[in-house]
Amino acid sequence: MRLRLHINPNCPACARRAASTERLDWLNRIETRTDASPLGEVPPGEIVVVDDRRGRAFTGVFAIRELCLRIPLLCWYGLLLCLPPVLDIAGRNVAGRSVERDI
Repeated sequence: MRLRLHINPNCPACARRAASTERLDWLNRIETRTDASPLGEVPPGEIVVVDDRRGRAFTGVFAIRELCLRIPLLCWYGLLLCLPPVLDIAGRNVAGRSVERDI
Protein backbone atom coordinates (compact mmCIF):
# COMPACT_ATOMS: atom_id res chain seq x y z
CA MET A 1 0.00 0.00 0.00
CA ARG A 2 1.24 3.45 -0.86
CA LEU A 3 1.41 6.47 1.39
CA ARG A 4 -0.20 9.69 0.25
CA LEU A 5 1.99 12.78 0.68
CA HIS A 6 -0.18 15.91 0.65
CA ILE A 7 1.58 19.22 -0.03
CA ASN A 8 0.43 22.79 -0.59
CA PRO A 9 0.21 23.38 -4.38
CA ASN A 10 1.22 27.05 -4.02
CA CYS A 11 4.46 26.40 -2.08
CA PRO A 12 7.56 26.12 -4.32
CA ALA A 13 9.67 24.70 -1.46
CA CYS A 14 7.07 21.97 -0.91
CA ALA A 15 7.14 21.09 -4.61
CA ARG A 16 10.97 20.81 -4.54
CA ARG A 17 10.91 18.58 -1.47
CA ALA A 18 8.20 16.40 -2.99
CA ALA A 19 10.25 16.03 -6.18
CA SER A 20 13.29 15.00 -4.11
CA THR A 21 11.17 12.46 -2.27
CA GLU A 22 9.89 11.03 -5.55
CA ARG A 23 13.45 10.67 -6.88
CA LEU A 24 14.48 8.70 -3.77
CA ASP A 25 11.33 6.56 -3.85
CA TRP A 26 12.45 4.00 -6.42
CA LEU A 27 10.05 1.40 -4.95
CA ASN A 28 7.05 3.64 -5.74
CA ARG A 29 5.63 3.61 -2.21
CA ILE A 30 4.69 7.29 -1.99
CA GLU A 31 2.07 9.18 -3.98
CA THR A 32 2.35 12.98 -4.01
CA ARG A 33 -0.97 14.85 -3.97
CA THR A 34 -1.88 18.55 -4.03
CA ASP A 35 -5.55 18.19 -3.11
CA ALA A 36 -6.90 18.72 0.40
CA SER A 37 -5.84 16.11 2.94
CA PRO A 38 -8.23 14.38 5.35
CA LEU A 39 -7.05 16.94 7.94
CA GLY A 40 -8.04 19.85 5.68
CA GLU A 41 -6.02 22.27 3.57
CA VAL A 42 -2.24 21.86 3.95
CA PRO A 43 -0.50 25.07 5.10
CA PRO A 44 2.57 26.25 3.12
CA GLY A 45 5.75 24.61 4.35
CA GLU A 46 3.88 21.70 5.97
CA ILE A 47 3.13 18.17 4.83
CA VAL A 48 0.44 15.66 5.68
CA VAL A 49 1.12 11.96 5.19
CA VAL A 50 -1.85 9.58 5.03
CA ASP A 51 -1.56 5.83 5.50
CA ASP A 52 -4.88 4.38 4.32
CA ARG A 53 -3.93 0.86 5.34
CA ARG A 54 -3.73 1.87 9.01
CA GLY A 55 -6.29 4.67 8.72
CA ARG A 56 -3.86 7.26 10.12
CA ALA A 57 -2.78 10.78 9.15
CA PHE A 58 0.54 12.29 10.21
CA THR A 59 2.01 15.80 10.30
CA GLY A 60 5.33 17.26 11.43
CA VAL A 61 8.01 14.90 12.69
CA PHE A 62 5.59 11.96 12.58
CA ALA A 63 5.02 12.53 8.84
CA ILE A 64 8.76 12.70 8.21
CA ARG A 65 9.25 9.49 10.17
CA GLU A 66 6.62 7.67 8.09
CA LEU A 67 8.19 8.87 4.82
CA CYS A 68 11.69 7.87 5.90
CA LEU A 69 10.55 4.40 6.94
CA ARG A 70 9.19 3.80 3.40
CA ILE A 71 12.27 5.05 1.49
CA PRO A 72 15.15 2.54 1.64
CA LEU A 73 17.91 5.16 1.53
CA LEU A 74 16.35 7.08 4.45
CA CYS A 75 15.16 4.11 6.51
CA TRP A 76 17.84 4.62 9.18
CA TYR A 77 16.61 8.16 9.79
CA GLY A 78 13.08 6.85 10.20
CA LEU A 79 14.25 4.26 12.70
CA LEU A 80 16.13 6.96 14.60
CA LEU A 81 12.93 9.02 14.80
CA CYS A 82 11.18 6.03 16.42
CA LEU A 83 13.39 6.31 19.51
CA PRO A 84 11.52 8.11 22.31
CA PRO A 85 14.39 10.49 23.31
CA VAL A 86 14.94 11.59 19.70
CA LEU A 87 11.20 11.94 19.10
CA ASP A 88 10.86 14.06 22.25
CA ILE A 89 13.65 16.40 21.15
CA ALA A 90 12.35 16.65 17.58
CA GLY A 91 8.77 17.06 18.81
CA ARG A 92 9.71 19.95 21.08
CA ASN A 93 11.07 21.89 18.11
CA VAL A 94 7.68 21.77 16.40
CA ALA A 95 5.45 21.90 19.47
CA GLY A 96 1.79 21.64 18.59
CA ARG A 97 2.40 21.05 14.88
CA SER A 98 3.21 17.32 14.94
CA VAL A 99 0.25 15.01 15.20
CA GLU A 100 -0.59 11.40 14.61
CA ARG A 101 -4.37 10.93 14.17
CA ASP A 102 -6.92 8.39 13.14
CA ILE A 103 -8.84 9.41 10.04
